Amino acid sequence: MKERKLAFEISDGRIHTRSLEVHIVDHCNLRCAECCSLSPLLPERYVKPEDMQKDLALATAVLAPDYIKLVGGEPLLHPDILECLRVAKPMAKTLSVTTNAILLERMSDEFWQLVDALTISIYPSLKLDKVMQHVYRKAEAFNVILNIKKQDTFVKMTHWDAVTDEQETKAIFSSCWLRERCHIVDRGRFYLCTRPPHFHTFYDGKKAFLQDGVELHNKPSLLHEIYQYLTRTKPLDSCSRCTGGTGEEQPHIMMTKNEIIQRLELK
Repeated sequence: MKERKLAFEISDGRIHTRSLEVHIVDHCNLRCAECCSLSPLLPERYVKPEDMQKDLALATAVLAPDYIKLVGGEPLLHPDILECLRVAKPMAKTLSVTTNAILLERMSDEFWQLVDALTISIYPSLKLDKVMQHVYRKAEAFNVILNIKKQDTFVKMTHWDAVTDEQETKAIFSSCWLRERCHIVDRGRFYLCTRPPHFHTFYDGKKAFLQDGVELHNKPSLLHEIYQYLTRTKPLDSCSRCTGGTGEEQPHIMMTKNEIIQRLELK
């Protein structure tokens, strides 16, 4: 695995980063077996817009991301998706939503006015020709940037039996692209990637991963704390359960929660 040398510029009192995510729901209307967000295995959850606003305000006081991304699960399932977008818009250089497109036909013109960019994952078993025609028309009308990703395969990202070899875990962390591109705020904390909060939810307190993040606060020390965290060389605890995005690729399949649990022999 090739080590990634990360450098983060600080100017005007903020650390410049590529993106900052908020997973406004954990659940999804699809059941992708190797979902990196563990959506088929997580309970239904909707982030309150006021909680999201607080987390983003604290984070963006010391971070300057090129993109703020509303993600899931499937974010369009959020009943207050427009309010979530309204909250994020003033803090975003570019406001993006990542979606499977199934619900895009239901979105109002205000949705298209608020978003700057859409990342759309296209899965092989779905027939979305009509939906995508609608999407292309709306994107052109509202000047929304489209990033269309065909998802015929998924990377097997999760080690359900934690890796005990410290050198292997360190190598995974050193080469991991997620820690550069998938920063997230979740329930009052900032994380290098999406895995710790999703693992924390999945294990429901039986295994804790909150220590893998930095608590958000309004003290002057937050800039230093997050910079030290971004440039750390020590793996997160959750790295022992993750391939870092370099795992084996597998054909995309959908399974029920019980099928996934049985397949993975999860307790």
